[in-house]
Amino acid sequence: MQQKFHAYSHIILLCLCWYIISSFASQVTKKILTIHPLPLFLGEFQFAYTAFLACICCVLANKFPSFCRRFPEGTFPQYHDESHPRYQRNTFIRPTKHLLLTLLPLSLFQFVGKYFGHMATSLVPISTVASVKTLSPVCIIIIQKFFDLAGPQLGGHAYVSLACIILGVWIIVSEDGRDTSRAGLVAGAKDSVEYSSYGILCAVSSMLIFAAQNVYGKGVFTYKQENSNRFDKAVSPLPIYMERKGNVIIPESIKYDKLTLMLYISLVGFSLSFGWFMTWEYSTIYNEITQIGFGSIPWKLLFLNGTFHFLQAMIAYQLLGEVSTLTYSIANIMKRIVVITVSWVVSSRRITANQLLGLFLNMFGLFLYERYNSRRKKVQRKTHL
Repeated sequence: MQQKFHAYSHIILLCLCWYIISSFASQVTKKILTIHPLPLFLGEFQFAYTAFLACICCVLANKFPSFCRRFPEGTFPQYHDESHPRYQRNTFIRPTKHLLLTLLPLSLFQFVGKYFGHMATSLVPISTVASVKTLSPVCIIIIQKFFDLAGPQLGGHAYVSLACIILGVWIIVSEDGRDTSRAGLVAGAKDSVEYSSYGILCAVSSMLIFAAQNVYGKGVFTYKQENSNRFDKAVSPLPIYMERKGNVIIPESIKYDKLTLMLYISLVGFSLSFGWFMTWEYSTIYNEITQIGFGSIPWKLLFLNGTFHFLQAMIAYQLLGEVSTLTYSIANIMKRIVVITVSWVVSSRRITANQLLGLFLNMFGLFLYERYNSRRKKVQRKTHL
């Protein structure tokens, strides 16, 4: 009983930290893109700074065993256990073909998802971007059905919950659009509608990409074997190598630690987006620096945003490895609800009854879906007994 309570409290604490950091990060991102609207440059900086912080953490974990032991197994390479089959003497794991092929899709998801997410944040309110992202469970289910992956069989309660989520998002986005038009955030009423529509389209694109990443990434970031289930094994994208034990060849899935994943995802993502940055935004950065100086770039906000982004990624990777795909999606949606609420408070705008109704429908839909999901799992456990 005490062990279960400790496990639940650990997940709850992770989620709370995730929500607080994400709320601050969203505000900082909005501020950066308002005064310096270059989404590719922001994405490149995040990739580079995240890789830098991941390197520092790996160096500390390798030099100081006490620092390494403060984190769950699977956070760092196996630096200090020489008896472990994957004992790592060097600070960084050498990039292999297996590793790069595994992380290439995730890096591509990150690059494209970041671009559309940053573009949406620069054009529409934070609450609009966050509310659109609460549709990710609907998209995950669609992806599972479309690719014929093992997933939950939907019943009436599930459809009602998903309908509540969709209706809630529609209400919030509509109200935010009216507020944006009334406030005149973009010059001209016609331009405001056009820009808002493009911003919403970017938010939807980002949500679709990150929903696909969640489905793919579950198999990559699930480090603990006891947490794997039929769905994980059915769609796990991890490369396979053959291990010989005596006369028997046993296939085994290669599991990488989270810091190695974060480091190489950031480096590959930086490389994938570098050409686009040089084509579209480099000339603007170069002109700013030559004409005004390095002070034209909001470095303090960029470093603060990069730190928040790194912490968010660390927590997200930890949760992905400890909970199911849909549970992670629910936790992620709850994070969006917190971000929506905080954005309304920070913007000092009048919160309408319709906005509250939309937020309530989102929360109610999540509650129904969680109840349905819990019952389904209980039935499955009884069936397998």
